Amino acid sequence: MNQEILEFVYALKREGIKYDLKLMKQFDLSQGLPHKSYKNIHITGTNGKGSVSSMIFNILRMSNKTGLYTSPHLIKFNERILSHDRFITDDEMEEILNLYLPAAKAGIAENRNPTFFEITTELAFQHFKNSGMQWASIEVGLGGRLDATNVIIPELSVITKIGYEHTDKLGTTLRDIAYEKSGIIKEGKPAVTGERKPEPLTEIQRIADRRNSRLIRSWEYVTVKNLKSDAFKTEFQAITPFETYDISLNLAGKFQVENACMAISAIENCGISYNRKMVEDGMSNARWPGRLQVINQDPLVMVDSSHNPPAATTLSKSINELVKIKPVLVVGMLSDKDHYSYLHNISSCSDSIILTTPDEENRAIDPWKLKPIADGIFKDVKVIEDPVEAYEYSIARNPFTLITGSMYLTGKILQVKNIDMMPFNK
Repeated sequence: MNQEILEFVYALKREGIKYDLKLMKQFDLSQGLPHKSYKNIHITGTNGKGSVSSMIFNILRMSNKTGLYTSPHLIKFNERILSHDRFITDDEMEEILNLYLPAAKAGIAENRNPTFFEITTELAFQHFKNSGMQWASIEVGLGGRLDATNVIIPELSVITKIGYEHTDKLGTTLRDIAYEKSGIIKEGKPAVTGERKPEPLTEIQRIADRRNSRLIRSWEYVTVKNLKSDAFKTEFQAITPFETYDISLNLAGKFQVENACMAISAIENCGISYNRKMVEDGMSNARWPGRLQVINQDPLVMVDSSHNPPAATTLSKSINELVKIKPVLVVGMLSDKDHYSYLHNISSCSDSIILTTPDEENRAIDPWKLKPIADGIFKDVKVIEDPVEAYEYSIARNPFTLITGSMYLTGKILQVKNIDMMPFNK
């Protein structure tokens, strides 16, 4: 890709997030509303939204040309935009971005230019149109109500589990956060949620009722039987009002069962023609790199992109259920996270931690600043600033290493290991 174009677009990232949908609507309109060329399913939530987006994508693509838009990427930007069976190419990005530059540059003087995320979102919409997609699985970037992706009118919306995150923008209570995420629910269109906690669930139901949206609670809609799970696979029977599925996931962790139930609920209620084989094959084909993923078996090495306290709790529980020995943690975090709560929650699966630096120059926290916190939580604490050195140190000395704390850390290790980043089995 032309380096000047790439540098200009990434320079927009330094402006941060403009949590305001007005400019995105104008920008999207100026580009001809490309997302109206195909049908969409829209997914938000604090945790699980990436996995659910991938599962929905993989089911849809069994019988339709389907796009997948997620963020952030783990290794390379192209991972964010996938059209059916391939990532967007550099040439395709350059062609579309060249069309956007005049509007972006003209708006800078008035501070009314599209942001990095707005441009990349519109890039995905346009690429899906150009590639002849019939459906797209669209993951929200932040929140929902004012997220750049929320210019679409999806056939169905999905709200996964809700926890505390980005409280400066989304609010300080679970009800506030649920309100923001419920902003993707559209008038007369069904919605699915996997949330069970009374405070956020009540708010999700209130918004759904106000918008004449039928809210499907996936944990009521799908009955799970015969669950078996280990570090490599999860198998269970999913029974809905219309079908019984034998699900085999190449994804570890019982929490993926909840994600699968949301995906199945979405497929059965989005208006698409589906059958049992389509759902079962789509699920068995799904993978989600960087999420409780085994990247080496002897010694055992797992990576997980969990980066907030609720995700740390879920990860710890999964590790305790799946593996009989405790891991040594290799953890790197960003500066804007709840460090104490994350480290406290993740400590329930381990006594030992190596603190390191995520591959994100502007936002990574110095691991030495985390050490005083970790010293009060873990029995054994080391600091190895270089992430690859930390990884190599741990796997040379321990039978089980778990790398987590930031997508920028897991992405770095996946890159070093040359792990395939496709969200489906080839």
